[in-house]
Amino acid sequence: MSTAIYTRHLVEHRYGRPLEDLQRHGAHGRSGDPVLPIVLRRLGGLTETNARARAARRNLDAAWQRCRSSEQALDDRVLRYAAEVVDLERQEQSEAEAVWDLLDVRLLLDQSAVGRPSARRTGPAPGDEDLMTIARQVAARLPRLNREALRQGLRDRGIHVSNRRLGTVLQRLRAERDPH
Repeated sequence: MSTAIYTRHLVEHRYGRPLEDLQRHGAHGRSGDPVLPIVLRRLGGLTETNARARAARRNLDAAWQRCRSSEQALDDRVLRYAAEVVDLERQEQSEAEAVWDLLDVRLLLDQSAVGRPSARRTGPAPGDEDLMTIARQVAARLPRLNREALRQGLRDRGIHVSNRRLGTVLQRLRAERDPH
């Protein structure tokens, strides 16, 4: 899988939507996410660089085949294409890393937003026993008990818990399921 395709899949995974939807709703800052327009712009640049690198690889391959068929020494064209491929691959990698860094920034912004009081929350976070009761109800409906599924099930009920607290709840639920 190419770096550009991997990065596209990563963007889609982090945002939870196909790239086409992200482009439709976020390219002009309408999404409310300050990082999305930059990610989309950088991803577009990465896609262009990837296309140029593929073309350079095809040119290199064709020049190499011509050189091999005539059994001549390496000519300047092959060396030039090889240098172009190396430069474009380096540029592609640095552009992909820039997108990955932006996704990390978005993740940090999301985490800081979780720390702020939520407008959706109607009251204080439930106590430990209330949380365990709700978590048991959520876990009963899950085909497989894991951290992300439990987190999403609690969020669907309007309950946001810290990662540490979620881990404690998950351990208790697993201990209740398997007392051995």
